[in-house]
Amino acid sequence: MSSGAGRLNFLRTKYAYIHNVAEIYRPTINGYREKTLEALKEKAERAAKSELGKKIKVLKGFYTLEMAPPTGNEMQKLQSDLALVKEFIKTGCYKFITVRQAWLLILVGTEIGLWFYLGETIGKMHLVGYKV
Repeated sequence: MSSGAGRLNFLRTKYAYIHNVAEIYRPTINGYREKTLEALKEKAERAAKSELGKKIKVLKGFYTLEMAPPTGNEMQKLQSDLALVKEFIKTGCYKFITVRQAWLLILVGTEIGLWFYLGETIGKMHLVGYKV
């Protein structure tokens, strides 16, 4: 008997929920615009205060920081660094670096190459070849 009563209560609750949603989201012609906006604001505030909302806010901060185009200061620093590399190669100073420094440069170059390879692998979603 309790399962029948439970099911009836479930259906009543579901019907009440559907009726409530239908009442709130009626077209603005019937004058429910304020009620709809109020309900949407309330739901947005609840979503923003949820755990997922907080995580998305943090993620958005990282995304906007990391995916932003370079600023003028960063471009000037890049140009000065490239000028240093050109001067390093042109003057032949690479002949006088120690084995430890050379090994470090090789490791950094390998790391950058592997970043590119990993990015390509993730992008194509296969280790070898693209899905055609």
